[in-house]
Amino acid sequence: MPPRYQDEPGPGYPDDTSSGYPGVAPPPDYQGGQPAAGYQDGSVPGYGGAAAAAGYPDDPASPGYPARRPASLGYPADPPAHPGPAQPESAQPPFSHPQPAQPGQPQPGHAQPAHAQPAQAPSAQPPAGYPGQQEPSSYRAGTAPADRVPSVTVPDPGHLVVDTPIARAAEAALEARGGGRARPWPRPRSCRIITIANQKGGVGKTTTAVNLAAALALHGSRVLVIDLDPQGNASTAFDVEHRVGTPSVYNVLVDDQPLAEIVRPVEGIPNLLCAPATIDLAGAEIELVPLVARESRLSRAITAYDSSDLDYILIDCPPSLGLLTVNSLVAAVEVLIPIQCEYYALEGLEQLLRTVDLVRGHLNANLVLSTILLTMYDGRTRLASQVADDVRSHFGDVVLASVVPRSVRVSEAPSYGQSVMTYDPGSTGALAYLEAAKELANQNRANGRRSNS
Repeated sequence: MPPRYQDEPGPGYPDDTSSGYPGVAPPPDYQGGQPAAGYQDGSVPGYGGAAAAAGYPDDPASPGYPARRPASLGYPADPPAHPGPAQPESAQPPFSHPQPAQPGQPQPGHAQPAHAQPAQAPSAQPPAGYPGQQEPSSYRAGTAPADRVPSVTVPDPGHLVVDTPIARAAEAALEARGGGRARPWPRPRSCRIITIANQKGGVGKTTTAVNLAAALALHGSRVLVIDLDPQGNASTAFDVEHRVGTPSVYNVLVDDQPLAEIVRPVEGIPNLLCAPATIDLAGAEIELVPLVARESRLSRAITAYDSSDLDYILIDCPPSLGLLTVNSLVAAVEVLIPIQCEYYALEGLEQLLRTVDLVRGHLNANLVLSTILLTMYDGRTRLASQVADDVRSHFGDVVLASVVPRSVRVSEAPSYGQSVMTYDPGSTGALAYLEAAKELANQNRANGRRSNS
């Protein structure tokens, strides 16, 4: 047998030589464990590893030959692949009588068929993925050990729930559906008369009036909503009858009918009343022109109404600056302006503020701009953020911290004759209006409050 295939290790080379093949001496130019000159990676051309010659068993790139398997995982050690000089295809192998393979070892240069593989004893090494330790029996059985099972904390039902969006939505739903259990908010010392005005249409005047009134009523306040819009959308949202011929605000303004005769309770929400509007209001502005003190007709009607049991009177204005809106500004003490978070909403704001100044100077000296509410906020657009920042920088603390986002639930609620506070109290729109109403109620703390009885 040629020296390069000797079974015993060469002199000075232990079994665990750096070549990785026990019992095989490295080639002559392997110098004392150091890489030979001209071999940057320490390998010899054609000698196994990264520089293995094609066609030998330990070359992973050789077609038809099995990949080398590590002995540490229980596989038999691969045979040494120590090539000699390049042989032509017709040349004989370097030895004519190869020694028989030892039991349990395949012959060099030949892949063992599957049926010819000898039975191997179970490996004493741990399986891949568990280095240095035996695989736990509980993992093999499919169950985790008791000390590795994560602990589960069961919250105490009586413990205070952490303030999270889901918790707030659940709390709002419970308060809206069970209005009697809702915690009362601060009530004003006297009735607050607030007109909700903006000559631009579609900014959320009616929606704001309806949902603020519902939220305040659900928290212990007594609220009257006066629908001054000929479209009668607030009456629709409260499911109050407002067909043609129904006693309405038109009769109060034109015929001097007492306000108490047209007020109707809102079904499903205690302490909430509504003065409905009909389409007749569309012609009221023309009919009011020849009347004396036409700008003060609504103010006189509210003064004659017994408001001692009321906390809020909210007036929903039409989208104009005509006589109906002027009547509401003369009758009110505060102005609430809903502003849509878009550029067009800012364009008409200057004209509305000029009208408020004119009414204050000539008809109602007590009128103040008390509240601005940002509506239809779309957080996906940069324009909405810019409009909100501009309004806050100009008006300061008058702007409520709550912002009403666009919500399909808010638009769906009137079709069911409800406000969003009762239709879907857990929606984002309902939560936003709930927070806005709470801010409005907390304004009463600065001006004093009366008992909740």
